[in-house]
Amino acid sequence: MNAFILKQFKIELETTLQDIESVDNIVISSLDGIALTHASKDNLNIDSIAAKSSSFLSLGDIWADNAGNMACENVIMESKSGAVVVVHVGSKLLLCMTSENKSSTGLVLHHAKSCAQRLIDITQSVLQQRAKEQLSAESSHETAKVINM
Repeated sequence: MNAFILKQFKIELETTLQDIESVDNIVISSLDGIALTHASKDNLNIDSIAAKSSSFLSLGDIWADNAGNMACENVIMESKSGAVVVVHVGSKLLLCMTSENKSSTGLVLHHAKSCAQRLIDITQSVLQQRAKEQLSAESSHETAKVINM
């Protein structure tokens, strides 16, 4: 994954964590459970969260696929000690958001989906900027060819 995009993701996660009191941890990982970046109020094993999130969402995807859908939108687990929400971020990443406040599960789901969309927007913005820069560079190269003829 692009280092610039990961840095932007980290900034977004830290901002989200600061803005939303009920959220304790946010982890972005690949679909195969490799942690890419995170923001956390606790000192948790982020690699473990990433691996569990991947398995959790994979199970949801399998369940949804058996029902005729491509992928599930989210997976939620509630316990006496809080909630875990896992959502897709595009087709290659996932976001896990945890809260120790069980009464805020719906709010955490809302914030997880909103954060995932902002991460998608960041990625698209960077890719569009790179495409513009590449077109500009190609155009300059073609102009130089014409001038040098």
